[in-house]
Amino acid sequence: MRLFRWLGLVATVLLLTALAGPANAARVTHESYTLTGVTAEATFFSEDGQEPDVGIPRVLYAMGADATTVHRVPGAKPERTRQPAILAMGLIMPGIAPADEPYQAELWCVTEDFTFTIADDLSEAALQIPTCEAQVIVFDPQTGEEVPNGVTVTLAATTRWAATGPLETQRSHSRYAVGGSWTMDLSRTSMRPATADITVSGLPSGTFEASTQEAVLQTLKVATFQHQ
Repeated sequence: MRLFRWLGLVATVLLLTALAGPANAARVTHESYTLTGVTAEATFFSEDGQEPDVGIPRVLYAMGADATTVHRVPGAKPERTRQPAILAMGLIMPGIAPADEPYQAELWCVTEDFTFTIADDLSEAALQIPTCEAQVIVFDPQTGEEVPNGVTVTLAATTRWAATGPLETQRSHSRYAVGGSWTMDLSRTSMRPATADITVSGLPSGTFEASTQEAVLQTLKVATFQHQ
């Protein structure tokens, strides 16, 4: 299954672009989305060659943020949206009925109910999700899409980050056009590599704890501009 559409800076850009739907083709418009703030992200992978037991994540992604998206269009008041916390994982879920076989799934928690703190120098961060009803996502072979199967799991999670390297700054700029329409993406990110400790409770297997070096702390400003 194709897990995680956003990791690191790419995650933020894709989320921002997904929010910025196509402009109304009936008139010329200018539209922009700008995401500004600080985030911490971590990804855990199970050991190569080992398939975890039912209910234990084989891959897990966590993101905390103190960031805001601003959506602007001409003639309207800017809309501000707080960046949610994200907890997502791939795992084998137990069968829905006692006699059912376990099945491959993704578990998605996207919530605004969280506490996130991060040091000004990006040396450490902490995320706490007290409770979240996560949707179970499965692959539908008939449509070729990944869809909720109606099962939910109530999770709680804590993640703590500690920086392991110096601050690095990255900038990017891209522009593409189709006919008279164009889209431009700009980003500026300062980041530090980190380690992270993750604890998730409420899984079918109980409480899961892990540590990972696949983590990053960052400040960012990402903008998408559209003209049509």
